[in-house]
Amino acid sequence: MPMELLFVLAQSKLPMTIEKPCDVDKLRVLAAAQLVEARLPNVDAPAQKAEVFAISPQGRAALATTYPRHQFRFAAVQPPQGPLVPDWLPSLDVCHMQRDTTRTTLDS
Repeated sequence: MPMELLFVLAQSKLPMTIEKPCDVDKLRVLAAAQLVEARLPNVDAPAQKAEVFAISPQGRAALATTYPRHQFRFAAVQPPQGPLVPDWLPSLDVCHMQRDTTRTTLDS
């Protein structure tokens, strides 16, 4: 389960490298939910190796909710070097949707 991996990451010193493909997949889920800051490999990359830099505030809140009896101690966040967004993912600047203001969805 991804939350179990998040629990392990909370106990570990970050940054941390994840190399097991099943753990990289769990990390993808955590990163998609914005619970961690990580650099992920492309899905079709031959070497599935990811780096986890930090647990986000949302991740810390999820840990506190899931494991209420556990006292977590989080280390100071070290900013990652290099881009976190994969190069195949388009930037938000190019994702503009053209809208026809003369028609509504009911007109189509």
